[in-house]
Amino acid sequence: MKRSELIFALILVPLDYLMILIAGIIAYALRFNERVVSVLPLDIALSLEEFVARLLLFAIVILIVFALTGLYRTKVTRSLISEVGHVFISSALVFAGIAMYTFFTRHFFESRFIVIMTWAVGLVLIALGRIIVKKFQQYLVGRYGIGAHHAVLIGSDASNVSLYQEVRRNPRFGYRIIKQYKTINLSHIEALARRDRVDEVFLTSLDYPQDEVLGLVELCNQLNVRFNYVSTIFDAFHTEVNTLDTLSVVHVRNTPLEGWGRILKRGVDIIGAVVGLIILSPVFVLASLAVVIDSRGPAIVGLRRVRQRGRAFTMYKFRSMIVGADKMKSQLLEKSEREGPLFKMKNDPRITRVGRFLRRTRIDEFPQLWNVLRGEMSLVGPRPHEPGEVAQYQKHHKRVLAIKPGVTGLAQISGSSTLPFDQEVKLDTYYIENWSLWLDSKILIRTAIKFLFDPSAV
Repeated sequence: MKRSELIFALILVPLDYLMILIAGIIAYALRFNERVVSVLPLDIALSLEEFVARLLLFAIVILIVFALTGLYRTKVTRSLISEVGHVFISSALVFAGIAMYTFFTRHFFESRFIVIMTWAVGLVLIALGRIIVKKFQQYLVGRYGIGAHHAVLIGSDASNVSLYQEVRRNPRFGYRIIKQYKTINLSHIEALARRDRVDEVFLTSLDYPQDEVLGLVELCNQLNVRFNYVSTIFDAFHTEVNTLDTLSVVHVRNTPLEGWGRILKRGVDIIGAVVGLIILSPVFVLASLAVVIDSRGPAIVGLRRVRQRGRAFTMYKFRSMIVGADKMKSQLLEKSEREGPLFKMKNDPRITRVGRFLRRTRIDEFPQLWNVLRGEMSLVGPRPHEPGEVAQYQKHHKRVLAIKPGVTGLAQISGSSTLPFDQEVKLDTYYIENWSLWLDSKILIRTAIKFLFDPSAV
């Protein structure tokens, strides 16, 4: 998913709303036009202010129906004719309901003429607005490559050639083919993805060993690259089907955190981080004073961690260990009490007195709200780990690198460091594949409840 796709999807919402309002006002003006009144005598007393107030609510209902019927999807490959038809059907559903209600009760708009004309004019204006937006978006993709999805094609049969020709011939699909492979070359694809040069992979041939194909799917999941295939294989995966003219392309969905899900989650992260930083500012001051009084060193430290697609970033925490603790870690590795790549020692001699309290209460994690605001982390997600620990991950562990790491997560409310590492990965994988705002809300609530009473934090 490209940022430009999100922007254009967001533009459509206020644009459709504006077109509906304009259509309603035009219909209202026509109803009170002298020529129309001479043919259809006026027997209503509906002021413009009252009409507009109702229209504002009515327009919101239409937008909701549009959203439910997929008119605000961020990745759409249907033609403009199909787009207009989709608008026609969706708007007809709403206007038919309003028309029936108005016909039988004469309430809400009190005029059948206004309802019908609002629908007719609105359909034209909405379709016109969407055509302009889509044409401009296609122009940017075709002319400048802005918003184009960089795709890799793998295959050597007729489907590969057909797909390549369709993509080149139709800029509305939004793809640019950057590489074509006859064999599955995981190392090359991974290198392209880590340089942000590939967004999607298309498998167009079935003439590959099953383990190679599954390895390709697993790599795409790890790197959060969309995996698509032509034909009807992998029926066990969660899929959705898109049509590129004569070809059916099936997308294996990595996570619900795509499109509007990603927008909603980022919006919640920004609001939560801002509110949290403001409300917790007194705690930041007191914790900083306690840390610097208790031991030598800075109040807040930046630690190297790994986020999605294996990228390193600096994660901020209140310092809970003595200065130089990282250099002592090699001497303590054999005393780790946790299986797997993660180091955990209950009575770690590097932890300061204040640091132990900060860890027990999770206050040491509060500075990560700044990481959330910067877009490096999310409020909820898999916990980020050190580069050296990530280097020891087995292949199936890397699934947790598909999305942004979180300040808290499903594993943290389910036992945290007392869990076997494989169990932590399973919980984080479940979260990635089943994300919802409701799941995030439950995790945040349970995190708050465990805030002062989680022994696994020490």
